[in-house]
Amino acid sequence: MIVIEYRERRLVNTDPQRRCYNGYHYSSELIWTPWKVLEYDLKVEEVKERLEFWKRLNDIAVKARGPSAMSEFRGVRQ
Repeated sequence: MIVIEYRERRLVNTDPQRRCYNGYHYSSELIWTPWKVLEYDLKVEEVKERLEFWKRLNDIAVKARGPSAMSEFRGVRQ
């Protein structure tokens, strides 16, 4: 069985005092979340097509919302 996993970049407030002014953090950084399962029980011949689909969809999201919408995808045999 092969699964497709993904992880996202999230904006995290890194200010020790957790200051936030009008929705903007005093200091922040983009970090990667842990890998999560997106699709499961795929056949080997389906994986490449599905990964390309998710990557194209993510490219559209990044163009619309910026770098914080960036995700990574991978196929993992389980």
